[in-house]
Amino acid sequence: MKVEQIKKVLKDNNGYITSSDLEKNGIQRRYIPELIENELIRKIARGLYIDNNLIEDEYYILQKRYSNIIYSYNTAFHLLNLSERAPYKIDVTTYFHKKIRENVKIHYVSKDKLNIGEISIISPYGNPIKVYNAERCVCDMLKNQDEYDIELYNKILKNYFNSKDKNLNLLDEFAKKFNVYEKLTTIMEVLI
Repeated sequence: MKVEQIKKVLKDNNGYITSSDLEKNGIQRRYIPELIENELIRKIARGLYIDNNLIEDEYYILQKRYSNIIYSYNTAFHLLNLSERAPYKIDVTTYFHKKIRENVKIHYVSKDKLNIGEISIISPYGNPIKVYNAERCVCDMLKNQDEYDIELYNKILKNYFNSKDKNLNLLDEFAKKFNVYEKLTTIMEVLI
């Protein structure tokens, strides 16, 4: 078995490897139990394995398993440091009504709106993940105001408008696309 080759593939993929990655590198699936027994990798999901020396990154793993989800709402606010409150459940947005067999809160949008505001950031464990930018998240929050308690809602808005990274032109553009422009202008009159 090509242990050094497996280690290189793991390194090139942030410590994660799939069954098909192994096959692409000339390692048959029948060797997977041996790799697990030798503690080179461990199984974390069907067809997905991790370097045995790493801590599992739930954000990265979820996006490896479901490639068309983007972290959104409270999860995105937390990852973008606009909220100190960790979400009770991970929030994801997708256009598929595909069954996601995870304990997450799923938000659906039309396919043409899915990638608006998508950015890549580094997860708390150092892996690249897809998340909505602050402007998209603010618009989603305005559109679904009932999902937020007033304290959290006000805190997030305050943090956003006090941020040096805010992009008011982009926020304005997104507010028009997501039909929350009037709500936004009312808020901006108070906060700015």
